[in-house]
Formats: sequence, structure tokens, C-alpha cells
Amino acid sequence: MAAQTLDTVSSVTVIGAGPCGCAFSADLASRGKSVMLYGHPDHRGGTTMIENNDGWLNSSGAVTGRFQIKTTSDMYLAIRHSQFIVTTVPSYGQDTILQLLSQFDLPNHTLIINVGNFFYLSARQKVNAHAILETDISPYATRITGDTVFVKGVKKSLAIWAEPPTTQVERLDADAELGLRSQVESIFSQKLVWCQNLLEVGLNNINPVVHCPAALMNAGWIEATKGDFYFYAQGMSPSVSRVTEKVDKERLAIAHAYGLDLVPITTYMNHNYSNDREYSDYHDFAVGSVIHNKTKSSPTTLKHRYLLEDILYGMVPWYELGLKCGLTSPTIRALIEMASVVSGFDYFEHGRTLKAAGLGDATKEQVLMALGGPLDKTSSAIPPPSDSPVDSSFQLHAPLQTAQVAV
Repeated sequence: MAAQTLDTVSSVTVIGAGPCGCAFSADLASRGKSVMLYGHPDHRGGTTMIENNDGWLNSSGAVTGRFQIKTTSDMYLAIRHSQFIVTTVPSYGQDTILQLLSQFDLPNHTLIINVGNFFYLSARQKVNAHAILETDISPYATRITGDTVFVKGVKKSLAIWAEPPTTQVERLDADAELGLRSQVESIFSQKLVWCQNLLEVGLNNINPVVHCPAALMNAGWIEATKGDFYFYAQGMSPSVSRVTEKVDKERLAIAHAYGLDLVPITTYMNHNYSNDREYSDYHDFAVGSVIHNKTKSSPTTLKHRYLLEDILYGMVPWYELGLKCGLTSPTIRALIEMASVVSGFDYFEHGRTLKAAGLGDATKEQVLMALGGPLDKTSSAIPPPSDSPVDSSFQLHAPLQTAQVAV
């Protein structure tokens, strides 16, 4: 792929027509981009809603308006629409999308996986895309209500990583890297914080910390009420919040073992949402966050992505990464085992494991090198305060690493 000189992208394909895909589509269209939203034939999501509205997507909240969106369930048409493809499908649907994409020749396409959850572990050598990028978390807090996507809140920043060059392909020159990086930044309305390795992004995803303890410890309430309670304000009691903070400490310990200095969950929440005050601890945040309590947000069943995604594709690789460093992560392991009993299958067997990626017998150092290498002293998944004189998007983080695949 030749070096790009443009710093914006006029068209984007979004794969996955759930709440996040619809919110992303509305956000992109609100900034004048041509959007095609792909819904899998068996999971068409919001594409049906848009087609019933004659091709228009209604959006309210943080992204408000009525936007014209192209829709399709034909992956060929989706790929032809744009060289930039953003996937928003839950992690348990990523293998299906990966199988579809692997049937196409994509040396001119850039794949942006949102949320990544170590997608690269599955995608290694299966897709010949120009670049594969992963973000740490969804850009939006959002729900679909009736014929409208309701965007409750928009994150301030996202951590993002691009696959490193391999021995088979050469790294792009610096101008080409900066050109691609600028194009990707034009797709997001959030500030992008470029990370040097996949571990920095995968361990910065706070969804498993937030969702899993609350879902499992409120199992009785979820099954009795079908989710008719406020997941944050009511479900995240002082006891549940203490377990959440313990999981977070184990996450931070794993990150530290790989040379990462990530921030605690409450600091993350204070940084990424426009709150009317600083929260002192996680329970204070859960009860007080206006954004997170605009809707009840509780899962209606335990067969929900809060377990099927956040444990299978988040906690399982976290736990295995910890074992490589001699960390037992007892609270994380306990939640994985509880989820296995609740769901009726072995999460350790079916999760996104290092073994499945060919790294089961790898040492800590080998895992680190396979996923981008050790960090330099300046890398961080959280940008500096807004009044800092440093432009973090270009000065605090390592250059974008991306692969060039021959046609």
C-alpha cells in the first residue's frame, strides 16, 4: 500500500450493527463521512431498524440527529465501500467475522477492531490486511431504544495498538506510518493514545473489571428480575465494589509484571467521563455516575456479553499472562471458575488462550516479543492532563508499527 498523504478518511465500513456499531455509524455520519453498516445475515441488529426508516438512523443523547446510513449483509459490498473497516461485534462474534474476512484479499485495507480483546491472537497469519489495529474499549456508552440509538456518553480517549512488523514484511517508512496514523485518528471523535504493544491495550480494557464481579455477584437478582435494577447504583454495592477493586489490583499487578504502569479503575473512570466531581473510590463512582445510571443497564440473563465476552476474551488471557510471570491472580481465577459453573462450560478451555495462539509454551519474554516487544520509558495508556504542554498523541508514545503485505 502506497504512503497516504491525506489526513482524513471520507468513507468507513462498520461491521457489527449492535448498539456500538449504530452509535459509531451515527458519530461518523455526523462528521460528514459516508458509512456502510454491515449486519451479519443471522444477526442483522440495527440494519433492519435503519432499513425500516428508509435508510435513516435516528440518534439521541451525546450524538443527536438523523443520519443516512448504507446497510448491507454482503461482506463483499462492505469491503468495497471503504479501505477502512471498523468492527464492533462482541468478541465472541469475532471469529465468525475473521472467517469471512479471510476469504478476501485485503492488502489495501486497514482493520480496526473495537473492542480488540487480544483479537490479534486469533488473527495472526489469517488475514492479509495492510494493518490490524485494536482499541481497548468501546468509544460509547449506548443502548438502542425503539428506532433510536441512545448515546449515553462518549469516552474522552481510547488506547490503540497496531500490529508490529514481522520478519516476513518490512515496516512502513516514518511518513507512511504518520499518514496512516492521521487517517485512523480522523475516524474517531475520541483522542487516541497510541500504545507500543498489545498487552498495554488488552490490559487497559476495564470492562472485565467493571462487568464480571457485578454480574456474577448479582446472579440471583438478574434471574429474578430479568435485569430490572440499576446495574451500577444498585448492583455495585460496597461489597461488590470491594471485589471489583481487588480484581483491578490483580490486573494492575499483571500489567506491572510486563513493564506497564496502568491507572486504577476509579482514576480511569474519572479521566474518561465528564463527571461533575472526582470520585473517591469505585463504589462512590458506581453510585454517583450520572452517565452510567441514565438507564438500568443490567443484563437480563447470565448468558450475556458481560460473561461471554469479558471473561472468555478478557479475564482468561489476563490470567494466563499472569501465570507466565508467576502471578496466581486468585480473584480473577475465582470469577472465571464461577462463570464456568454458571454457564455450564469451561471458560479456561474455550477462552482466547495463549495456547490457541501458539504461545502456550512461550516464556514471558517470548510472549512479550510476539505482542509488540517491551515498552520504552515514555509509553503510557493514559495521556497527560489537558493542561500539559506536551502533545501526547505524537510525543509520548512510540511510532505506529504496521505491516506492509505484498499484493
